[in-house]
Amino acid sequence: MNCHNGARLTDDHFHNTGVPASSLVGAIDSGRSTGVRDVTGNEFNCLGKFSDAKPEQCGELRFAVSEGPELLRAFKTPSLRNVAERAPYMHAGQIATLSAVIDHYATAPKSPFGTSELKRVRLSATERAQLEAFLRTLSSPPATDGLASNLILPRSSR
Repeated sequence: MNCHNGARLTDDHFHNTGVPASSLVGAIDSGRSTGVRDVTGNEFNCLGKFSDAKPEQCGELRFAVSEGPELLRAFKTPSLRNVAERAPYMHAGQIATLSAVIDHYATAPKSPFGTSELKRVRLSATERAQLEAFLRTLSSPPATDGLASNLILPRSSR
C-alpha cells in the first residue's frame, strides 16, 4: 500500500526495493540518480538550447533532484493495472514470474547497493497464492473496436 495505491495503483514515485542488478543494463544500474543526471545534462531537454519552452514551463526539470542516498537504485513504481500481462518484471526484467515477485517482496533482500525500503513480510503459502490471484484480477482484456458500437450516444450525436 505504500507504493501501489490510488486509482492507478502507483504512487508515481521512485523507490529502492532491493531488485537485483541487471546484466542487461551493465555495471552501473543506479536508478533515478543516473536518470535525472542524464535528463538534466541533455541538450534536447526542456531547458536545452534546442527548446522553444520558457524556463518557467520546465518546472519538473528545474526542480528534479539528482543527488541523495534515497535516489540510489530507486526506480519508478509502475501501475499494477494489467500486471499479469507484463512479465518479466522489474525495471529490466530481472524477475520472471508474479510468484517470484511476491517472493522478492516477502523476503526483502538487501539491495546490490543503496538501501532497500522493503521490510520482510511473513506470508504463508496460502497468502502468497491469494495475493497472486488478486494481482491477476487487475488485468482486463484489451478494448476492441466492437465496444464503440455498443455506446449509447446523445440524440445530438446520432
